[in-house]
Amino acid sequence: MRTALVVLLPLLAACDRPEPAPPAAGDAGSLAPWSRDAAAPGERAARAGTSGAPPVSSADPAALEEILAAARAAAKPPGDGSTAAKIGTSTGVAAPSASALPPDPGPAPARAPRVEIGLPTAQASMSTPAIEKAARAQLYWDLVQRCRGPDGKRLPPDAVRVEFNIDAEGYIVATSIIGSASDPRHDEAATCMRRELAGATFRAPPGARGQPTRVTATVPSVD
Repeated sequence: MRTALVVLLPLLAACDRPEPAPPAAGDAGSLAPWSRDAAAPGERAARAGTSGAPPVSSADPAALEEILAAARAAAKPPGDGSTAAKIGTSTGVAAPSASALPPDPGPAPARAPRVEIGLPTAQASMSTPAIEKAARAQLYWDLVQRCRGPDGKRLPPDAVRVEFNIDAEGYIVATSIIGSASDPRHDEAATCMRRELAGATFRAPPGARGQPTRVTATVPSVD
């Protein structure tokens, strides 16, 4: 019986203890137990927006200047301390006097351009068989007979090389005539051929006209 009373007395005392009153609103010292927030999503967003720090609308220029000044002061100078200390100091070398300096050459002369623009010239095409045939008939015979060697005899085969242009009308262009001898003894004969070609009345046949043509041949020809 005594044992039963000892067990029941604490239980009866707990039933008679009054419940604790809820904490008053605004009491910063009271701690409320954690519970799931049952507020609406809109209310939670409004509550989070008002509970944080106010947003910064603009930066303070004075604060930025102070931060930059502190950063410059904390930055390390270039190189070691002794090198940085010499920056801006005198080197100890005397400056050259004005009389020791070389005279001013003045502006550099303008360089001649490497590219020169002149009258356009058309590259003559190779001679056609018709022009070769007409040249042999009208020119080569006279060149061989009038331009001879130093002993008055006929030149050996291929002694002189002649070149000349024929314009689109079929006439020889006198300024394009070239005559060269393989043997110095035949230089006079080459000069004679240039003179004869400059005064020749040669004209290419009608079928070979219409474009400039370059004629190259050796006199006397072996073919």
